[in-house]
Amino acid sequence: MKSRFKTSETEIKHIIIALIALAVAFSFVLFDKEIFRTGSFFSYAPQYFFYTLIAVGFAFVLHELAHKFVAQRYGFWAEFRMWPAGLFFAVLMAFVFKGGFVFAAPGATMIAPVKETKNGFAIKKIHITSEKMGKISLAGPITNNILALAFIALSMLAPLKVFETGAYVNSWLAIFNLLPFAVLDGKKIWTWNKGIWISAMLLSIGLFIISGFVGAV
Repeated sequence: MKSRFKTSETEIKHIIIALIALAVAFSFVLFDKEIFRTGSFFSYAPQYFFYTLIAVGFAFVLHELAHKFVAQRYGFWAEFRMWPAGLFFAVLMAFVFKGGFVFAAPGATMIAPVKETKNGFAIKKIHITSEKMGKISLAGPITNNILALAFIALSMLAPLKVFETGAYVNSWLAIFNLLPFAVLDGKKIWTWNKGIWISAMLLSIGLFIISGFVGAV
C-alpha cells in the first residue's frame, strides 16, 4: 500500500473556505447567549469567530485528513471538495435556529479508483470494495471521537472553554457524519459492517453526552 501524502491547491482552497463557513456556523452555537440574547437582534464579535475557528479547525481538518490518509494508504486518489450548498445551509440554519442546530455537511473527501504509478496517478479499472470504503469512511468519525475523548480529559483537568468547545464540536461532527444517509460516512460504514456502525454511533453519542456534563455548550 502507498503512504505518500499528496494534496493540491484546489483542495487547500476548498478546505479553507469550508473551515471558515463551519467556524461561523458553530460560533452561533457556542456563543448563542452572547450573540442572540443580549437584548439586541444580533450581536457578533470577531473573537467569537476566531475562537471557534481553532476548535473547528482541529475537528474538521483532521477528520478529512484521516479519510485522505487511509484512502492514499490503499493507493487511491483522494482530495477534499467542498459542497457550497451544504456550507450555505450550515450557516443559514445555525443563524435561523439561533445556534440550536448545525447542518454539518461542508463537503467530502472524494475517492477515485486511481492507482499511483512511478510517474504519478494513472487511471485503471480498480474496484473499491465496500470494506475498503467502509474503513476509509470510518477513519473520520473515529478521529473525531479520539479528539473528543482527549478534550474531555483535558476539560476535567482544566475546565477551560477551549477544551469544552473541542469536546462538543468533535463529538457532534462524529454523530452527524455517522448518520447512515446519502453521502455521509455512516452510509458507507453501515453498508460495510452494521456492527461496527452501531458501536461507533453509540461511542459518539456517549461522548456527546459526556461533553455536555463537562460544560461543552
